[in-house]
Amino acid sequence: MKTTSKTNLIASIVIAGAFTAGLASGTASAQNQPYRGPFEFEFRYDAAELGSLDGAQTLLARLQSVVTAYCGNDPTMSPQERFDANKCVKRTMREAIAKFDNATVAQAFSNRADG
Repeated sequence: MKTTSKTNLIASIVIAGAFTAGLASGTASAQNQPYRGPFEFEFRYDAAELGSLDGAQTLLARLQSVVTAYCGNDPTMSPQERFDANKCVKRTMREAIAKFDNATVAQAFSNRADG
């Protein structure tokens, strides 16, 4: 019987000031959104995912999904809002990857086209 250990990653991420400025100076829809500021989220992963490139890539896809949902992924976003959301995703992903402190995850992240 195989047992797997679950580990949690609690990440405190500071969203870039440019993201805040984009929300404050963007279109009317962006102005109605509150500043979401630093955020914490629980991200569960299996420690075995850290041991292989395939596992790390799967972990990164799940992590990006969580981060993108937080930063914004609304099809009605203006070009500036989309730019700010993408910037938020990239910065948050870089900071979250650093918190893993794992060479395999870092390599999988750097192998990605947008990493």
